[in-house]
Amino acid sequence: LSITPPAGGLSITSTGLAITPPSGGLSITPPAGGLSITSTGLAITPPADGLSITPPVAGLLITSPGLAVATGTTDVSYQRVNFTDTAGSADVTHEALGVRMWTFGVVNDSLAENAQAEVKMQVSPDGETWQDEVSTVTISQNSLATFVPGIFLKYARLFYKAVDAASPVTLNIYFQGQL
Repeated sequence: LSITPPAGGLSITSTGLAITPPSGGLSITPPAGGLSITSTGLAITPPADGLSITPPVAGLLITSPGLAVATGTTDVSYQRVNFTDTAGSADVTHEALGVRMWTFGVVNDSLAENAQAEVKMQVSPDGETWQDEVSTVTISQNSLATFVPGIFLKYARLFYKAVDAASPVTLNIYFQGQL
């Protein structure tokens, strides 16, 4: 048996095994007879009322040969206020690599009833060369449109423009995903 622990993370003494997790990263409190470490591995015997695992906020990572599971979410939101550009402009670039599933949500929060925006999603493998992922969607006041990728590439962004320069548009933009 050969174990090479991280610095300060694992110590084996004459009385047993001690694991020192990163700050706030791991807490195990087994019920009596519920956790045992033997020469053949780790055995967990859950109590009769079930086993509960509460991961830290940043997610839970379980690893073994061939298995890596992580859970978590990302939620980025911002606002584009009173734009009138009818030529259009590209918005913030988001790195989607490492985000399993993600969606842009766009709400037209304009004050004028006739303020409309045309929005489309673009994707890129390198952050330089962009391809339109979906057709342009016209979003009216107080309406929501969602943009879900059909093609997976490293980067994603929205491209938007006002339909009429005389009607300022305000968009609330959300990038939400599951890690």
